[in-house]
Amino acid sequence: MPNNYQAVRQNKADRMGPGGSRRPRNSHHATATAASAASRQDGRDPEHEFDIIAYRTTLWRTFFFYALSFGTCGIFRLILHWFPKRLIQFRAKLCSVEHADMVLVVDNHNRHDICNIYHRNQSGTDHTVVANTDGTLTELEELRWFNYRKLQYTWIDGEWSTPSRAYSHVTPEALAKSAPASGLKADDVALRRTYFGMNVMPVKLSPFYELVYKEVLSPFYIFQAISVTVWYIDDYVWYALLIIVMSLYSVVMTLRQTRSQQRRLQSMVVEHDEVEVIRENGRVCKMDSSEIVPGDVMVIPPQGCMMYCDCVLLNGTVIVNESMLTGESIPITKSAISDDGHEKVFSMEKHGKNIIFNGTKVLQTKYYKGQHVKALVIRTAYSTTKGQLIRAIMYPKPADFKFFSELMKFIGVLSIVAFFGFMYTSIILFYRGSSIRKIVIRALDLVTIVVPPALPAVMGIGIFYAQRRLRQMSIYCISPTTINTCGAIDVVCFDKTGTLTEDGLDFYALRVVDNARIGENIVQISTNDTCQNVVRAIATCHTLSKINHELHGDPLDVIMFEQTGYSLEEDDSESHESIESIQPILIRPPKDSTLPDCQIVKQFTFSSGLQRQSVIVTDEDSMKAYCKGSPEMIMSLCQPETVPENFHDIVEEYSQHGYRLIAVAEKELTIGSEVQKVPRQSIECDLTLIGLVALENRLKPVTTEVIQQLNEANIRSVMVTGDNILTALSVARECGIIVSKKTAYLIEHENGVVDKMGRTILTIREKSEHHTQERQSKSVDLSKMSNSECQFAISGSTFSVVTHEYPELLDQLVCVCNVFARMAPEQKQLLVEHLQTVGSTVAMCGDGANDCAALKAAHAGISLSEAEASIAAPFTSKVSDIRCVITLISEGRCALVTSYSAFLCMAGYSLTQFISILLLYWNATSFSQMQFLFIDIAIVTNLAFLSSKTRAYKGLASTPPPTSILSTASMVSLFGQLAIGGMAQIAVFCWITLQPWFIPFQPTHHDNDEDRKSMQGTAIFYVSLFHYIVLYFVFAAGPPYRASITSNKAFLMSMISVTIGCILLVVFYLSPIQYFLGCLWISQEFCFIILAVALLTAIISVLYDRCVDWISTKIREKIRQRRKGA
Repeated sequence: MPNNYQAVRQNKADRMGPGGSRRPRNSHHATATAASAASRQDGRDPEHEFDIIAYRTTLWRTFFFYALSFGTCGIFRLILHWFPKRLIQFRAKLCSVEHADMVLVVDNHNRHDICNIYHRNQSGTDHTVVANTDGTLTELEELRWFNYRKLQYTWIDGEWSTPSRAYSHVTPEALAKSAPASGLKADDVALRRTYFGMNVMPVKLSPFYELVYKEVLSPFYIFQAISVTVWYIDDYVWYALLIIVMSLYSVVMTLRQTRSQQRRLQSMVVEHDEVEVIRENGRVCKMDSSEIVPGDVMVIPPQGCMMYCDCVLLNGTVIVNESMLTGESIPITKSAISDDGHEKVFSMEKHGKNIIFNGTKVLQTKYYKGQHVKALVIRTAYSTTKGQLIRAIMYPKPADFKFFSELMKFIGVLSIVAFFGFMYTSIILFYRGSSIRKIVIRALDLVTIVVPPALPAVMGIGIFYAQRRLRQMSIYCISPTTINTCGAIDVVCFDKTGTLTEDGLDFYALRVVDNARIGENIVQISTNDTCQNVVRAIATCHTLSKINHELHGDPLDVIMFEQTGYSLEEDDSESHESIESIQPILIRPPKDSTLPDCQIVKQFTFSSGLQRQSVIVTDEDSMKAYCKGSPEMIMSLCQPETVPENFHDIVEEYSQHGYRLIAVAEKELTIGSEVQKVPRQSIECDLTLIGLVALENRLKPVTTEVIQQLNEANIRSVMVTGDNILTALSVARECGIIVSKKTAYLIEHENGVVDKMGRTILTIREKSEHHTQERQSKSVDLSKMSNSECQFAISGSTFSVVTHEYPELLDQLVCVCNVFARMAPEQKQLLVEHLQTVGSTVAMCGDGANDCAALKAAHAGISLSEAEASIAAPFTSKVSDIRCVITLISEGRCALVTSYSAFLCMAGYSLTQFISILLLYWNATSFSQMQFLFIDIAIVTNLAFLSSKTRAYKGLASTPPPTSILSTASMVSLFGQLAIGGMAQIAVFCWITLQPWFIPFQPTHHDNDEDRKSMQGTAIFYVSLFHYIVLYFVFAAGPPYRASITSNKAFLMSMISVTIGCILLVVFYLSPIQYFLGCLWISQEFCFIILAVALLTAIISVLYDRCVDWISTKIREKIRQRRKGA
């Protein structure tokens, strides 16, 4: 345990969160601060990594902190409130964890939070127990912990750990044996509750005063408050009232949204219900679910129930619905955990088939005859998988997008401009003899002009409208800031089955294998002697169940089972009493068959990692094991002499035509009554191949059209699937992911064949629609193949070889491969992360089941689900096809361009007005209050809100929209428009002084509207009105990212009305209106000159914008082509 300062890199995946296995810590290393020590633990999920730095408050630091806070009337404390890191550094000093009383937590997105450390010493009544990684308890002399985002972090063995530490480093066999047969004792339950707490996930409704406090203390509202104060003192009451109303509306809407989200979260968290738990002396007790603790053994009732914790199934099997968590609407079979020899350490990800998750519904149980189905509780409250979903919604990750960081940088630049404007104003007005009060007010007023308080709000309007339109199209979003990110997507990864293709499959053919000979296609399954064995295998090797007289389970299993003509029912007979088994599933052959009934007495569920599933079946005469799975995997498990010589060629032929293939094998058994104790690896070996099933997986109707649109938009489509590589390649050709005109290559490897460096040799096979041609490569030659005429496909096993043996090729590989087959869930996530590493903005679209990790890792994860919120992704589409991808990208582009346009308009407006005021301050005058009000409300605010309502353009352009507001093109456009408008104002400012009727401004010593009326001010006011309108016309982006402004009737009518009103205002001098606005008389001839200048300015502005846009588009296209060809 370190003795010096402590900065610990933590990972919630475990040590600290569900699922991960505990990893050894790296050695401590010195940091930049005084001999401080740090340790880093890398984790599976970067979202769950953060730094924890220990601090201890001191008396003198605390004294100075409160002294400065009171001395500055809270301003010092408010500033530190925005910078938690500086706050804790001012109040406390670095120290070891043992002496700390607070910590600074820095998450992976550089967000800072300060948490108090609590401690409790061991005594007669206070227990200081913690959980070990095997689930047992240990008592410490002192317990130190802090609470962060609904989880408790405890200092154990030199690291911060959460309650998820329990059962995080234990073998499956040890986990099963750790369940107390007679239940936990009362004392043990009490000890566990002191550490794990109650099994509740309270989502409190925050009091309104607390929500208001948090909202109004943001820098945005503080700046608005200062601005309103300045305007009120300056008698600019009307606009101040408008900003107050807008701010109050914004606060109310934010509070309403926050309260609505809290209520929605509360509805997602069913507090508690009655459950059955085995407690002391083996009694089954009914208790409230809030009272269970990890280590309890629950009894799952036969009729099913809702689950309120994460638990591991100890015996029997259960059918559960996990749609609330993953979006997978198909019931899933969970089996009892066992030591199958494949996984040495228990983990939440790899043993998901043995875990019943919190928030899921158990539909049915299959139980030991006369015994209970039991499950060991391993996670409760916010440590559960459902707790992760709730916390992900409560603490969403910020948008990983440079647009917002650049906005803050530009506001910083505007602040610098405002500072110089402040100094200019102070000097000029002081020189002109203005009062100190007038100098201060005018200088501060200039600051509020340069940095418009409404800028952040206006830039967020586009996201608000886009989210509302997405909701209308049944696309739900729990992270609105991600919508802008969707506008920059250039790579979309698709799962295949259920995403690109239909969920269901159609039976195509059966090929029977007998004595290493493969038969002809059988398109209609029968139970004759030729295929009765393989038909029985198909009818029994599954995890189907009957719920309310309907078959439920994997669609593939349902299709195959229905083809056999067999029927399924729960077996209540006594014929299986000699076999130690759960209640067997009775499989009956068709009525016209002479075959006997058979019983499924043991199931090994399908695993995407193992690519197979198996069952043990018994009938009157024998006991057999049947196994089915991918042809490659089943072949590797079969005795070589039972596999036909041409089997591989036949598999390849079917795969090339896009068929889904399932190989079937069998094995004679003589186990007897110990069937439930037999390990999986002893069953799935030395098999005999007996058949091959071909299934047709049709594309969804919209798939090809959507892929074509993405291709035309130069958005790369990638297929990431667990299916066979040739099948995936065939489907990719059919839908357009693999372009038929281009050459496709398969990147493969052969186990055991290595080069001089001991690395597995990679081979490249040219793949056409009808044949393959092998070509050996030294792997590094892949660089020669990465051109626009080549496309690659790779399997998960080869991808793993490249990852471990050729890491230098990985970034290049993910850029040239369009098909990734036989990919495990963790490999899908790795692929998405590497695509992001090479600079791509990645979307992942899947069904939310095996794709959860990849969906969460992507910039924009899209889950096709019937649920409105899923743990899998920030976006959920209720329409279960990929048309939502086009919608999301187009709406993202629209929102991005809307924000981009709003920024340019607001920046142009503020700097144009800044130029106006600088000119007028030269004569110690300014616009009148009503002139400011007319500009700010009638023109800017009006056009800003209405222009953001423009809908997305129908279709995707071949070039993406700009993603940087500080790009050369945007800055050239903005400052060019400012120069054009500025020259127009300067021309009018100087030209009017040459007129014979011109009356120079005579400053008074009053600070009111009479001190602001001048002919020069009136002339600049008139000409600037049109420039504001021109800015909104020029920067109101239309096609190809937004619809034309003519489609936005409200904006178009408003712009026309404002333009006509301004023309009438300039041309016709109506005394009441001009007096109300604070305008002085100007000759009509000069008014027409002003109109001519405004018209010329508008023409030049439009032409200039079109030139800049054309040039920047050409430059971006050349850069894109150069990068594509590199």
